[in-house]
Amino acid sequence: MLFPPPKIDVEPGQPQPIDTRYGLTYEIPADWKNDHGASSGRSGEEGHAVYGSVGSFGYGSCPEKDGGWLAMSGVAGSRDIDLETVATERIRDVEWIFDDNADTRPTVEYAAPVWFEIADRPAVRISARITDIPQVSGCEPDAARFDIVATPGYATAQTMVLMVQVNEGAYDVDVADDIIATLRPS
Repeated sequence: MLFPPPKIDVEPGQPQPIDTRYGLTYEIPADWKNDHGASSGRSGEEGHAVYGSVGSFGYGSCPEKDGGWLAMSGVAGSRDIDLETVATERIRDVEWIFDDNADTRPTVEYAAPVWFEIADRPAVRISARITDIPQVSGCEPDAARFDIVATPGYATAQTMVLMVQVNEGAYDVDVADDIIATLRPS
């Protein structure tokens, strides 16, 4: 699939499912924006990270930075089938995502990988807490939580990666647990 399936409409106030082109669905809270057909990316000297099937909260919250948001989720694919390697590579992106392009790095605390199952298939989650984030535009949070889940894809890629980022103090960081718990085959 080149594009995700059509948006699933739900009644206002209900969690919003987002079908992905990888054959898995996840849900975002009712107060988030469902941008199922959108993608969001970041690039730097050390790489790029692009996620599709996006959900976001607080988009436009900082007028100094076009496209700023307070929390976001999205998915990506990988041809690599080693789930822990994929998750580790993607979680390490936070080191350059949150830098200031002048070699000022944030402080990152990584949690140990946590293995679990999604519909009887393996999945691994790695979390990071980012602090001492360089303040470039005035829109950067003081701290953020970044979660990555890697699990086999059902379509389009060998492995699907779910990313959830929450700026601390802007939204309950435990929302990542709630979103990840909804991952299921489409």
